[in-house]
Amino acid sequence: MEKANDRTMIAAQETAQRNPLQPPPRLPRDAASAVRLFATHSSTQLIALAMLAAAAARVWIGHFRWIDAAVAFGVWAYFPVNEWLIHVFILHFKPVNLFGRRIDFYLPKTHRRHHAEPWNVDWIFIPRHVHALTFPLFALMAALAYVWGGAAIGGPFLTGIAIYLLLGLHYEWAHYLAHIPWCPNIAYYKRRVREHRWHHFRNENYWWGVSMGLGDRLFGTAPLVEETGRSGTTATLGMGERGR
Repeated sequence: MEKANDRTMIAAQETAQRNPLQPPPRLPRDAASAVRLFATHSSTQLIALAMLAAAAARVWIGHFRWIDAAVAFGVWAYFPVNEWLIHVFILHFKPVNLFGRRIDFYLPKTHRRHHAEPWNVDWIFIPRHVHALTFPLFALMAALAYVWGGAAIGGPFLTGIAIYLLLGLHYEWAHYLAHIPWCPNIAYYKRRVREHRWHHFRNENYWWGVSMGLGDRLFGTAPLVEETGRSGTTATLGMGERGR
């Protein structure tokens, strides 16, 4: 297997050499423009609004107890596993033929496009149709929890939703950083950017974590990059031209 020598692969200019697409000039290259683009994208705005709504509802219900802290910690601890599972089994879902019909879904289709065009900001963020499905579901579940168990159940449930959405917003930020030429001078984000670019430019079968790396450590998908050869299919995911 080919061995890598790019452990410090951070800059977009370096990773772009592994892919025919170059990062376009319009991508942010400084903190101000990076934050501005992130803050004005519809996905981050929708997540932020939903998170604030859940937090406001939790404050309105009141009756904070120790269980709120336990729920918040539980959601935080589970999030890297949740992130890993979604990436492996949903985003990288490959079409199957069932009874003569091809079964495929829109979300993995958009993710294949993201792998084909890793520097295209249009495919970096969570698609709006995902928010259109999950936000009403969260609201319904929170309402049912409150009706069923009052403040004792509904309150902590809202705490969990608010923390999950906060972590979702952080996921968007970490993923966004991996696909622009700028990264804050923070070791944690440099590592997250580096590992996600290995996923995109070295081998798509590893480094599934995006905002957190614990899932990869738990499931053994964070090998030493020096011992991991290039798959040659990071742009197509093994499905032919552009991953289709």
